[in-house]
Amino acid sequence: MKKILFALLCLASFARADVVKPALVEISIFADKKVEVVINLSLEAAMTGIGTQYKKTTDAPNSAQYDELRALDPEILRERFTAFESQFLNSIQLSTNGKVQDLTLKSSKIDIVGYKKRPRKTILTYSAQLKDWPKTLSWQYGKVYGDSALRYQMFKKDEYNWSQWQWLRNGKPSGIIDINHPEPLSTTQRFLQFTDIGFDHVIPLGWDHILFIIGMALSSLLWRKLLLLVTTFTLAHTLTLGLAMYGMVEISPRIVEPLIAFSIAYVAIENLLIKQSIKRKSIIVFLFGLIHGLGFATMLKEFEMAPETFLTTLIGFNVGVELAQIVIVSGVVVLLLTLRALQINYRQLAIVPISILIAMIGLWWGVERLMV
Repeated sequence: MKKILFALLCLASFARADVVKPALVEISIFADKKVEVVINLSLEAAMTGIGTQYKKTTDAPNSAQYDELRALDPEILRERFTAFESQFLNSIQLSTNGKVQDLTLKSSKIDIVGYKKRPRKTILTYSAQLKDWPKTLSWQYGKVYGDSALRYQMFKKDEYNWSQWQWLRNGKPSGIIDINHPEPLSTTQRFLQFTDIGFDHVIPLGWDHILFIIGMALSSLLWRKLLLLVTTFTLAHTLTLGLAMYGMVEISPRIVEPLIAFSIAYVAIENLLIKQSIKRKSIIVFLFGLIHGLGFATMLKEFEMAPETFLTTLIGFNVGVELAQIVIVSGVVVLLLTLRALQINYRQLAIVPISILIAMIGLWWGVERLMV
């Protein structure tokens, strides 16, 4: 029993931790030879050296410092960053025509404290005035920060000129980019790129979705029932993800986020019932799947996409989400089948305590998000 309690405490700690999302970097080149670099990141993670190599902030040695920064009001955090900025600038590098450019902070937008279980978004905008018109550029994001995504544009008013997103793993530099003759990204490459992003969005970044899928997978070991639930959830979140990305459905995150949290709690609580109606649960899972699709869309919308690549990106992202879902469901099923093969009461040992913990986490998140 002590081992079970310890495992549950570890899971609770993991669920409370923030994940570190890759930074999004956008470079715009203007007609007056001015360059603007917009970095969308978790500022607290950057200031404490916690990169995407950590699955959760509590894995990092500076997790306590991260938690302290995470609780600060935006203005106080901005003051702390002022003292840290020179160190941050030393870890990033923009070069044009092979020459390193000096970047000057133009603005910093830091979100409110918000949900403390989620990384807070910060947008830093840097600028540089070039002497010569750029023919090539290269970008290096600090290796300590891990993964990032990069795109650039030759700015023209009312025109979409963004390049394809370039996914940079583990601080990998962009290499020299020929602005006038960019290397095109094939449909297959773009599909695989966003499949990878979709998978990462769930494992390890999407604890909302991980806990919901675990709760759903704990429902039954009968493969037909489990397949029905998984298929229902997939169809539902695929539907609203597509509709939201096409701008046909839009609901405020202040509504969506609490509903996602309460959906986690509901699915887990149902697992505590001895007799469950698969028909009722399928309907509930479908309705909650619609809500989770809106949650996926919130993240994917950050990657503004050209119309001609939109469908490939959407499908690739969704395939990545489904692959992650299969991994989670398979893991839960293997665990339960192993316990059953060992003639252990897997319901008492695993289903009930894990469902209770997931329900408590979901309820806590739901109340917390309603109070923001």
